[in-house]
Amino acid sequence: MMQIYLMDWLSLVLKLLHIIAGIAWIGASFYFNWLENKLDRLNNRDEIAGNLWAVHGGGFYHLEKYKKYPQTLPEPLHWFKWEAYVTWLSGISLLSVIYYFNASTYLLASNSSISALYGVGLSLLGLILFWLIYDLLCKSKLVTKSAIFLAIIFIVIAFFAYFYSNIFNPKAVYMQIGSMIGTVMVANVFFVIIPVQKKLVDACENSTEVSLELGKIGYLRSRHNNYFTLPVLFMMISGHYPSIYSGDYGWLILMAVIGILVMIRHYFNLRGVGKAKNSLIAIIVLSTFALIYALAPTHSKVQDQNQEIVTVEQAQVIIEKHCVSCHAANPTNMAFTVAPNGIMLDTTKKIIAHKTQIYQQAVLSKAMPLVNSTNMTDDEREKLRIWIEAD
Repeated sequence: MMQIYLMDWLSLVLKLLHIIAGIAWIGASFYFNWLENKLDRLNNRDEIAGNLWAVHGGGFYHLEKYKKYPQTLPEPLHWFKWEAYVTWLSGISLLSVIYYFNASTYLLASNSSISALYGVGLSLLGLILFWLIYDLLCKSKLVTKSAIFLAIIFIVIAFFAYFYSNIFNPKAVYMQIGSMIGTVMVANVFFVIIPVQKKLVDACENSTEVSLELGKIGYLRSRHNNYFTLPVLFMMISGHYPSIYSGDYGWLILMAVIGILVMIRHYFNLRGVGKAKNSLIAIIVLSTFALIYALAPTHSKVQDQNQEIVTVEQAQVIIEKHCVSCHAANPTNMAFTVAPNGIMLDTTKKIIAHKTQIYQQAVLSKAMPLVNSTNMTDDEREKLRIWIEAD
């Protein structure tokens, strides 16, 4: 019992740290990409690539970007790297605490035939493989052909999403893809962006020449990270919305959402340089409504007078069999010390009070029981639907 209690606290601390560091990292990404787009590139000194005036928090700021580097470096020189490192380290720790240490429950699909250890290995392998594929593409000539490069990356992510959907539970698939993209982002910082910046600093301190292409390499990876941010943010919160990730085509829905979010990020990047396209907004809006329509529940209210009647007592039997081990004042499931989200279903009154949540989680999305660990049948879900819709 104490172990479960301490793991809950560890999960909370890691999740909070992950969110705080992620806000700092993504905020910096948004700011510097906006800054790059807004630089005034006219009427500057020879060594200046652009400058920008801004007012914020009761004061004025003047920023300048050098074409190469200044004659002397001031102290201290601020680096933007620890936000990325802490975000990834806290994220991989959180992934381990929640999904890897309880892989048979939280990572693997209920019908998966592989072992928990093998599942964890496949998850870690995915993090490495995606980085290697992405990095190889970045070092090829394809990186100069943005549309083709983006299409290949999208197809690679789709392949991984489909592959993992066959062995992981739907919620874990989203976390896996989010972790893979996040790993690419932090690897960009650690293996490319920071080394480039160190070479620029060394060149400045030693007064040696440096190729302008060096800065472009770092900028390209930073730009890619900027496009990855919104999909990663979505996958961080997706676990709260089972109607999105559950179902037979959860991986396909994930790819649709990624596509929409990349278009949103692209629109704002274009807007930053005064090239925003209204047609892109139209595509984003139409795609979003199409996705909402596709995910809409198909069940209709009970109309057939001859349809089976399900009483609250019959519904309670199903719920006691599949739900009460977790959702009770004193859960018997060893994974919980208290009822998840405070929802208790151990009395008729409480079942009626939470029938909307039961409908959403057990009938529409089929997200509960968790990874269907108690093997709730479609017939039992249908009976719950009939009881709730008939009320």
